[in-house]
Amino acid sequence: MEAGSDRAVDVRLSVVVPAFREAEVIGETLSALRAGLAGVAPADALELIVVDDGSGDATVERARAAGADRVIELGRNRGKGAAVRAGMLAASGEAVVFTDADLQYPPDRIVAVLAGLDGQVGAVVARRGRSGQRALRRLGTRTVSRLARALVLGRATAGENLGTDTQCGLKAFRRDVARDVFGRCRVDRFGFDVEVLLLLSLLGVPVAVETVEAIPAPRRSSVRVLRDGAAILRDLLRIRRWLRRGVYNLAAGGDG
Repeated sequence: MEAGSDRAVDVRLSVVVPAFREAEVIGETLSALRAGLAGVAPADALELIVVDDGSGDATVERARAAGADRVIELGRNRGKGAAVRAGMLAASGEAVVFTDADLQYPPDRIVAVLAGLDGQVGAVVARRGRSGQRALRRLGTRTVSRLARALVLGRATAGENLGTDTQCGLKAFRRDVARDVFGRCRVDRFGFDVEVLLLLSLLGVPVAVETVEAIPAPRRSSVRVLRDGAAILRDLLRIRRWLRRGVYNLAAGGDG
């Protein structure tokens, strides 16, 4: 189910915000994005897309009240990968960015990433500086990134830089690249970032890497960190299996 309005002018930038139970912050997030991105995309050229991942709270209503240009409802909780994919394929901007609803990456970081999206560069992936992660999260990030390189990315042409922070929730794409990549994605949950990097490599898309300082997220328990890590490992093994079986056969084309 989707709500939105027709755009009278060409959209310069689309920002996709996957949201799960973000009723308390989504209004403030959308306001901050509009104000902070005005220099690169004025209001009539900026498209803010909120994808509600089966929140079950007031996220949808508050996103609409805050003026989201499009609100996509997945209906049930499918995972961040599914939410990002739905938003990226629905976006109409010349450039398309996805970022987290808690604004760990404030608008100035988004602007910095967008600055690298010019010339022949088809995508820019952010990686977090040391100050943007707590010690336990930093260890988890390093572990997942090493596993991703060993199990998946090392089997393609992805460079070392692409695999140093696979889970950073800020990435920017040209619209044609976004549709090509996300039209081929299959992973619904946390491992989708690695799948995106793999597809960028398989498609031969020139990619730039931008280091950003994230605002530390609220502390989460080690149980949650370990649980997320186990889910990502399962996704990595699935991606490797699909890669070996030729599921990512580029000749078959994407869905977008």
